[in-house]
Parts: sequence; structure tokens; C-alpha cells
Amino acid sequence: MDERRRAERHAVDAPGRLFLSEGRVVPVHIRDLGELGALVQLADLEEAVLEGERTVLEHPRPGAAGVTRRAGSVVRVELEFRETGILRQLAVFFDAGPPPEGYAG
Repeated sequence: MDERRRAERHAVDAPGRLFLSEGRVVPVHIRDLGELGALVQLADLEEAVLEGERTVLEHPRPGAAGVTRRAGSVVRVELEFRETGILRQLAVFFDAGPPPEGYAG
């Protein structure tokens, strides 16, 4: 059994934006969010997003006006097949590392 402690993530139903290298920006749907990471869905399969890629996730501040931007890396990419189409699910780990190359923030 895995004994690692993990920060709790909370279910979220909110739009967000994922800033990637080379100035790429893709809209995402945030499914859950926590102190250490997020699970987001991406419907645009034209834009390649790879495991290990640096990113900044922009999302609404819970209970406040405005947005928050957090740097991290994509740690998992999975495809989800639904009757309505294919979604890409991404797990982002907020590691406070550098933003992606070309991020203008």
C-alpha cells in the first residue's frame, strides 16, 4: 500500500487556462483542485500536451474575485472516451518551479 501523504483535492467545476511553452494557451475545464495539484480536462486534441511539460494553470480563486496562476508540470496525460467525444485528462503538480519557456505572465 502506498503510504505517501497527499494533499486533499476538492471537486471543482470551473473553466481555466493552461499556459504552455512557446506561448501556447489552451482552455481547460478544472475537475478538481488542491494545494499541490489539479485535474483538468482538455477537449482540444489538436494541441499536444505531454507528460513532464512545464505549465501555468490559471483558475478562479475559491471564494474570491480574480484568478490565481500556479506553475507546475504535467505529471499524467490520459484519454477519456465518451459518447460526446474524446477528452484529454491532465494531472498537474504545482511544484513552484519555473514557468514554461515563452510564458509572458
